[in-house]
Amino acid sequence: MRKDMFELIIERPRYDWGRGRGAGKGRYATRMKADPEAAPLKEGMKYRGRTRDLNENLAPLRRFLERRVGRPWDAVWSEIRASLSPDSAVQKHVFDHVLQYVERNPILIGGIPHAPAGRGSRRDNFLPLRSHGHWQSFYVCPRTGLLCAAGEAHRRRKKRASRA
Repeated sequence: MRKDMFELIIERPRYDWGRGRGAGKGRYATRMKADPEAAPLKEGMKYRGRTRDLNENLAPLRRFLERRVGRPWDAVWSEIRASLSPDSAVQKHVFDHVLQYVERNPILIGGIPHAPAGRGSRRDNFLPLRSHGHWQSFYVCPRTGLLCAAGEAHRRRKKRASRA
């Protein structure tokens, strides 16, 4: 695992939204460009537009796990622990995402891995592990201890109206 994996996942670039730079912000930008003398002397600290979104780039983590499918989970987890420290809040956040992707204690029902449907009293209900679009699910095989990828979710087909 890359030493800077947590930076790849957590950090996103700032967005400019096509406003340009250096002319001020928000509704004052056009006034400052047109007549700098008419610009206000002070401007509030509140930003006038969102320059950074709270989003994460989870694709590198997903690709890392996809490449480790078929390997022992203990070896994969050791590789993750070697490059990330749970003492750092940002790096612990990456651990949380790994645990969201990987079901470590699945139940095999009819050869299909299942996970608890919820927490608390709902842990008695189990749902099959499936991958949904770009959200790839992984699980640790209870028999072999290998990291495995869950099967694709079945998509419902739209019913076609019969033309008569």
